[in-house]
Amino acid sequence: MRLLVCDDHRLLLDALSMALTYNGHAVVATALDPDEAVEAAREHQPDVCLLDVNFPDGNGLGAIGRIHEVSPDTKVVILSGTISRGLVADAIANGAEGYVGKEKSVGVIIEMLELAHQGHLAVDPFILQDALRPHPQNDDPLWVLKFLTEREWEVMRCIMDGLSTQQMADRLGV
Repeated sequence: MRLLVCDDHRLLLDALSMALTYNGHAVVATALDPDEAVEAAREHQPDVCLLDVNFPDGNGLGAIGRIHEVSPDTKVVILSGTISRGLVADAIANGAEGYVGKEKSVGVIIEMLELAHQGHLAVDPFILQDALRPHPQNDDPLWVLKFLTEREWEVMRCIMDGLSTQQMADRLGV
C-alpha cells in the first residue's frame, strides 16, 4: 500500500512513517499541513492518505475533498487525538473513508488503513455507532441531572454542601 502521511508534529510524522514502512507499506510522501498533503496527493497518487484533523491554522477536514479532486482513487483516513461524534460525522460527511484515534496502536492504525484501501468504512464500530445515533439536543446544561441515580444525588448533595473527601466518605458510609 502506498501511503501519504500528514501531521503537523514532525516527531509523530517521522515515527509513524517509520513504523508504517517497517510494517511493509511504502510511505511515498509526508506533509506537515493540509495544503502540502493536497500537493503530495497530486504528485504521488497514494492509495491512502492518513490525515491529521487538527492543525494550528484550522483542521484537515477541508482537505479531504481537495485530495479526492487531485487523486480520485486515494482513500482518506482521518487521524485524530480527539474522538467526538460531531467530528467523526463531519469527517465522514466530507468524504473520509476512515477515522482512527492517535491513542491506537500502530497495528490498529494499519488495520484501518488497509480496510479503507479495500473500500470499507474504517471506523471503530463503537465510535461510528455513537456518531450516527441521534443525541438529544438541549440548550440546558443541567439536563443530564435528570439521569442521576439516588446515590449520585447523595454525592452531589455532599459536594454542594462543601464537604471534604473524608467528610463525604463518612456521610456516605464509604
